[in-house]
Parts: sequence; structure tokens; C-alpha cells
Amino acid sequence: MEALIPSYNDPIVSILLLLGTIFAISVLAYAYSLWKQEQKSKELIRFLKSFDSKECALDTKSMPFEKGMAKPLFLLALAYERSGEYSNAIDLFIYLIRHTHDNSILSHLALAYQKAGFLKRATKIYREILHNFPRQKEVLYELEYLYEKLNEFEKAKEVLEVLEAQGESVEKEKIALEILELKHAFEPMEWKFEQILAIYQESQSSLALRELFILNPKRAWSYYRAEEFTKLIDILWKLKVNMLDFDIISKNIPLQQLYFTKGYLESKPNGSSALFAVDFLASARAAENESGELAFIYICQSCKHSFPLSFLRCPNCHKVYSYKIEVSIEESKEQSGNSLQ
Repeated sequence: MEALIPSYNDPIVSILLLLGTIFAISVLAYAYSLWKQEQKSKELIRFLKSFDSKECALDTKSMPFEKGMAKPLFLLALAYERSGEYSNAIDLFIYLIRHTHDNSILSHLALAYQKAGFLKRATKIYREILHNFPRQKEVLYELEYLYEKLNEFEKAKEVLEVLEAQGESVEKEKIALEILELKHAFEPMEWKFEQILAIYQESQSSLALRELFILNPKRAWSYYRAEEFTKLIDILWKLKVNMLDFDIISKNIPLQQLYFTKGYLESKPNGSSALFAVDFLASARAAENESGELAFIYICQSCKHSFPLSFLRCPNCHKVYSYKIEVSIEESKEQSGNSLQ
């Protein structure tokens, strides 16, 4: 009888037991993954209940869903978002997430809320994404930007620390955040100047130097560097004559060209500012033609969008201090005003 029952020492029995154990573990692991996925789907549906859009003109609640509808509806939602119809885009994104359980659409939903001005809701969604996928850098950058917009500076700093721990270079973001926090502080202007000066002395950041010229131009001249001319030209151009340091200007040809063009200096300097618009207007003024002045366009080096005003963060892609100043010539306001009379 014992000869009919395989011994545990039999290698075939050992192999069968091993295979059986592996199969059982695989089945349990698969069942657990299905259960986990179902739980995540339920959590996602519960999470979305607080984002029902009552103001939307689309009746998505009674709209039946088929798998083939997912891509066309997603493209339609993106089209609504681009055209500024954010409530319709939001409702379609929520509808798609409910029926597809696709977490990747959450970031599109957050961005739609962000563009619509619902910053708290966008923040909540970004946090939910990070709860499931904690190392998403683009989401972390957007979350830090939103905390800045909401003036929640400590939370923004925490997000930057997480990004830095992931190996991201966030020095510019840190400087921008410090400056923004100081600008919102209820403190005297001189106190703010001293704090930003400390940032500048440590970082040599052009952004900090710009802020010094905005806060106190007379003191800021002491920290002016010739290589910053093109980065500060818009601010330098707008300074009044009583805000200038003529000792520094007398030693710097580009500054002399700029302020001769402005009419603050009597004689045209010998040399070039290395900016065509400045040199052209200087030559025109030397020929007694004062009908033009400088104009500035700010082009983001990241997304290539252009804007008429300078920015701490690009209004389109939210990159920090990412613009390059393009200098051009336009008819002076006095001349254009005269032409209408």
C-alpha cells in the first residue's frame, strides 16, 4: 500500500507542491489586484461626488455610455477647454472618469478647474492624484503654483522640498517664492528692500535685482552689473531722471546710449549699446528726430508665447522668470497724440 502512495521525498511530489503553491499565490495576487482596483474605482467615484457641475448645459447624467464614446468625448472636452467653455469641459471630464475610471483624466479635470478660476478644487484634485501617484513631477509643479496663487506659501515650500528630494533644480522657484512672500508681507518698503537685497547677494538673481529697482531705484544702482543691461532695460527705460545714478551711467556706454535716447543726456556717446533699437533711436535723436521710443514684448523661452507685460511666472506655462525681453521701436505717445489732433 505504501508503495502506491508517493513519498514526500519524491522529487515529482515536491515539484507539484511548488507549482501548486505558485499557482495559488498567483491566483490570490490577481484576486487582490482586482479587489484593489475595484476599491480605487469606488474611492474615485466617491471623490468625484463633490465635483458635480450643476451649472453645465450638458445633460451627462442621463447620457448612456459606450466604450467607443470615450475618445470622441475626451477630444470634445479638450475643445471646450480651449474655447473657454470650462463648465462643459469639466462636466465631460467628470463623466468620462466616472465611466472609464481613468485616473489620467484627473489632471485634465484639475487644469480645467484651474483655468476656470476654481483654484481650491484644482488643488484638491492634484492632491488626490499625488495620493495615488506620489512622484508625478508635473503635478507637483502645478500644485506648488496653485499654492502660490492662493498665498499658501508654507505649503508651496513643502512641495518644492519634495521636488528637490526627487532631484529637481528648483532654485529659481525658491527665489521667486521668497520674493512673492516678501511682497505680500505687511512691512515697510525699506524692510522688504533689505530682505530682497539679502536674497540677491546670496543668489545674484536677476529677478531679485529687478525687484530692488522696483522698490528703491536710487539704492539699487549700487548693485547694478553691466551684464544685466538687457534683462533690466524695460525698468531702466521707465526710470525718471531723479532716479538715476549719473556716476554709474558715465562709465557705461549702453546706459549712456539709453539715456541719451530718453533725453536725459545732452551729447551722444561714442559706442554701441549692442541693441539695434536703442542705437537706432540714439542716432535719430542726434539727427533731431524724436518721434520714436522703445517698446517691450516679453517672450517666454519655455512655451514661446509673448505678452505685453513682464511676469514672475509665464501666464501660459507657469515657468518662473522664463521670459526674454524683445526690444522694438514705436511712435512716441506724445507724437501719436499730436497726430490725432
